[in-house]
Amino acid sequence: MTNYFNTTQSDWRISQCCQWIDTAKAKRYNFGTTTKTYALKEGGKQKVQSKALENCRKLLDALSTYFNDQPRNLRSFRISSELFPCYTLDFTKSWYDEIMPQISTILAQAGEVAKKHEIRLSVHPGQYTVLGSNNPDVVQNSIRDLEYHALYGQLMNLPACDFTMNIHLQGLYNGKHIDGINRFATNFQYLSDYSQQCLAVENEDKPNGYGIEHVLELCARIPTRATLDTHHYACHHMTETEKVKNSQGKVVNRKNRDVEHITVNHAWFIEAVKTWKTTRPLFHTSHPFHLDNEEYWMKPNAHAETLWDEELLSLTVPMLQYADFDIEAKNKEQAVQLFYAYIKEEEQYAGESLQVLTV
Repeated sequence: MTNYFNTTQSDWRISQCCQWIDTAKAKRYNFGTTTKTYALKEGGKQKVQSKALENCRKLLDALSTYFNDQPRNLRSFRISSELFPCYTLDFTKSWYDEIMPQISTILAQAGEVAKKHEIRLSVHPGQYTVLGSNNPDVVQNSIRDLEYHALYGQLMNLPACDFTMNIHLQGLYNGKHIDGINRFATNFQYLSDYSQQCLAVENEDKPNGYGIEHVLELCARIPTRATLDTHHYACHHMTETEKVKNSQGKVVNRKNRDVEHITVNHAWFIEAVKTWKTTRPLFHTSHPFHLDNEEYWMKPNAHAETLWDEELLSLTVPMLQYADFDIEAKNKEQAVQLFYAYIKEEEQYAGESLQVLTV
């Protein structure tokens, strides 16, 4: 697999998502944003335009001064959806037309930095982007949002197949799984070629939602890629609750986490890897909050601060031979650094390095 982020050698990558939590880095690199309410106020146009240009410069700065200096295994970043504030609102189109030449220049430079230092880049539109919706207005807005996120990669001149735009397979609405899959497949054709090629589709964490098997069924229907989220896989199979006493001695419900986790040898992992063809897959991993945290007993899908469960870590590391992973943890760069240190310690203990392989 040869991509712009692996042109000189083959490397696995773990990816930071969207922001920094270190105060100094957050101030320097995290994007600023504004709301529709403020955009409509006096001076809203100037605020939107200045935030957009500032965000583009921050992205260029982050790639040029932070990620280029990271170990090669950590040169991967999910770009926040806030790059262009209020971009998908109808009344801001002319505002962005005015500054698009400046945006294009800055992001073209960012793309050159990403390619020079082999920094893998991706985006993740939010929960309201539902291509399989049964509401035409939601579908139209979803297509608009996908084209907006795909624009990042286009303006950075990144190959579509190497720039990952990931969304969830949603749209069940108490119906049959195949109905949502059919709607998604039908609406996929209305995306631009670039959006189609960079799209990847993720399994849900809801027990009654779309599992990785349903995503693979979609991938058999249309030319898209399956994003395996290992945490969502586990939550999808958490169908039972148990009665336990909390710290106050009260009997309450707790989601039963005793499920079989997916492994590198599972057929669905192997099939998900195959959907990426010549591009190295980009999957997701995270951990639930520890059972000591009673607030999350019924919310195991919430992302903990770091990757703390050594059993889950031991299952994830072998998968890095075949796929890169977004680290969806609240502590952002700290969680990535801790996982990297864990891998390096394991390599030292084993006496060999983690090698990239192909299925």
